[in-house]
Amino acid sequence: MKCSTFLSVSGILGIVFGLGFLLAPEAAAPLYGIPIEPHTMMMDRYFGGTLLWVGLVAWLARGVRDDAALRAILQANVVGNVAGLVISVWATLAGLLNAMGWSSAILYALLLLGSLYLLGSPTRRS
Repeated sequence: MKCSTFLSVSGILGIVFGLGFLLAPEAAAPLYGIPIEPHTMMMDRYFGGTLLWVGLVAWLARGVRDDAALRAILQANVVGNVAGLVISVWATLAGLLNAMGWSSAILYALLLLGSLYLLGSPTRRS
């Protein structure tokens, strides 16, 4: 997979999930078993804003050709996706998220693998 394709997919996922949690946390949160309470809805909106920001960075970077910039973006993706994966697995096992938490864990794992793959292959980044 080319880096531009990976960043496009990553960007679309971030934008879609980000808008969902930012604009409609009352609809998005219950899908994951998150209770609808004022403080959790506020945190969902923060989460949505962050996903939107990360998604836009990935989307807008899909045409970048500078290898140092792409490496920096992919390294940040690795850190963020490891954190998301660990939190998703922990929260699902602890019963804080329902079974949908596994879908988040799978998405984080796939995005992590994609970032690592592209970091290990400079020719695919160009």
